[in-house]
Amino acid sequence: MGNLGFRLAGSLLCLAAWGCADSSGEAPAGRAPSEHVGRVGPTLRASIHPNLPEFFFTLRGQPLDASGGIYRVERIEIRRGAAAEPVQVIEGLETETPISDNSPRLEVLDMNFDDYGDLRIVEFPPAGPNVPYLNWLFDPASARFVRAAELDAIASPVFDRKTGRIRSAWRDGATRYGTDIYSVIEGKPVLVRKELKEYSKPGAYRWTVMERIEGNWKTVEQKVVRE
Repeated sequence: MGNLGFRLAGSLLCLAAWGCADSSGEAPAGRAPSEHVGRVGPTLRASIHPNLPEFFFTLRGQPLDASGGIYRVERIEIRRGAAAEPVQVIEGLETETPISDNSPRLEVLDMNFDDYGDLRIVEFPPAGPNVPYLNWLFDPASARFVRAAELDAIASPVFDRKTGRIRSAWRDGATRYGTDIYSVIEGKPVLVRKELKEYSKPGAYRWTVMERIEGNWKTVEQKVVRE
């Protein structure tokens, strides 16, 4: 996956072989599906790479309200090209995913800057701006989507392809705001910069920037700002 690729541990990589215990809840292609597979929900059609056929991602689960605006996703069926049967099934999910206009909050985007589309879904509606996602990275070697727990821990990540960095803006209450910036080091996202805005009173806040330098956190900027 290149220098910026997220390399997952061997316990996750075994998904390609289906020969070891699997905590992701996935079922291999060709295996009989679970007895309860839920109602067929929306399908996302997407291209993940110019040299690969289109992929189709179908949600299965149950609507949680009469409007169908919130969907409990129990599994994701992944089909490739004109194939009728799934090439991969992600099971064991219990999300509360918001859906609008019959379009799932399921996205395909390159999250590790390797030119292949990856997969993420909103886990539940946030009370504030910190949106939680479940994430899977596409592994070209196995042609499968592999769970990326490191990304799950990052709130509302934005992937900056130009810089090869991940930005996560968050809010803690009404007076504390921040942006965490990650680089990929040895295959994993590592927090390298923290920007913090703390209000002491309306119109005045302390601005602090910290960076990871040679493995240690150092304050590189701090000032009081009046708006």
